[in-house]
Amino acid sequence: MKKKLYIVAFLLPLLLMLAMPVVAADDFKIEESIYYIVVDRFNNGDSTNDLDVDRSNPIAYHGGDIQGIIGQLDYIKDMGFTSLLLSPVFESNSNTFYPYHVTDRQEINKHFGTKDDLKQLVKEAHEKDMKIILDLGINSNEGPLDGELVQTALSWVQETDIDGYKVDLTEGTSPNYISTLSTELKSQKENLILIGESAGLDNLSEYEAAGLDSVFNPTPYEGITSFSVPDQPFNNVESIWDRNQEFENTNSLINYMDYTDTVRFTYLATEANEHPAPRIKSALTYLYTTPGIPIVFYGTEIALNGSEPPDNLGLMDFRTDQELVEYITLLSKIRSGVPALTKGSVELVKNDAGLLVFKREFEGQIAFVAINNTTKTQSFTLTTDLVGEDKELTGLITEDLIRPTDGEFPVVVNRDISEVFVVRDTTKINYTLFFAVFIVPVLMIGFIYLNKKRNGRPKPE
Repeated sequence: MKKKLYIVAFLLPLLLMLAMPVVAADDFKIEESIYYIVVDRFNNGDSTNDLDVDRSNPIAYHGGDIQGIIGQLDYIKDMGFTSLLLSPVFESNSNTFYPYHVTDRQEINKHFGTKDDLKQLVKEAHEKDMKIILDLGINSNEGPLDGELVQTALSWVQETDIDGYKVDLTEGTSPNYISTLSTELKSQKENLILIGESAGLDNLSEYEAAGLDSVFNPTPYEGITSFSVPDQPFNNVESIWDRNQEFENTNSLINYMDYTDTVRFTYLATEANEHPAPRIKSALTYLYTTPGIPIVFYGTEIALNGSEPPDNLGLMDFRTDQELVEYITLLSKIRSGVPALTKGSVELVKNDAGLLVFKREFEGQIAFVAINNTTKTQSFTLTTDLVGEDKELTGLITEDLIRPTDGEFPVVVNRDISEVFVVRDTTKINYTLFFAVFIVPVLMIGFIYLNKKRNGRPKPE
């Protein structure tokens, strides 16, 4: 996988120069990728705040804190994430770790650290070009919200320079309230991100119009979980994409495969006696290549298991296999380098018992995504009507190169493998082979020459 990362890093800019027009970055938010952290369950960086810690009790504190997140910023950054969304960090009922029992939003939960810790987290995240988004921790028992919450939210922006909030859309958070909250916050920080979450999509377009930059999109979840078992068609894929059209910018919707109120994707796979890693890769590929902003729940990258809450909120382990970490890193590089995957239209090509193929297109750039979530090698054919004349397909995951034969592109995808193909003009040059056969030897010769020159000694007289 590391070899693939290096090859993609080298080839992707070159391929894109050949395959696409110059595109303005009109809306940076749709290019975000978010890593969601339940603070108590992520990483313990400060043992002095280990109050009431009992790791044998699933509802007790386990010791994670803000300093623990600071210590793992490089880990998160290296996977390609641009934003961190934190579970509520405010003071709450100390009888349980559950972060939605907020009692005082003007204070940081003593189990998680201090206001200075939060300031340090924001400062160090910004130095790495990452954003920090806080969950306001609103729950359905709070009733109508008032101006005090607006002022409290505003004060945290002023004092710590955080980059946004997640707001639960309950009866108390009407569109008018969201409009007030958005106006006040963005008067302080123009590019602040405001995310909404609701149990369903009903009337969420009204909240979008009121000032939300993005909303959680639960609609694709059922389809994404179908990847947990091989040889199953993706459920209602086209109707999901059609329903997303209710929103002004479908590419700004937030999609997920694991979350606080769901069983772990790993649990679904293991319950079906499936090895979770291949299934997770299929789901992640869909998450990173379909319209919307991907949000990855902490622990998904280590195949963390767990059934109903709180069993799904297990403790993070940084000493596990890195296979999925490297795969997320690769997907992040591909997604950030192919605008069609973040801004493009989407068209279904094939959805047949575990083989899902779709087309993304944006301002002349075309990409095809093939997800083989089956137990066998699959083949299919793309025509010039879909791909275009005098074109070829370059794979960014398996590095495959496909040229047409009699106007058709025969595509073969191995079992449990996904591929992202970028369409480019036919060049008759295999860049991977060119690099290996020509560039590498030239560099080696140059290195040998410089080394001899550096170490050469004058001949004796």
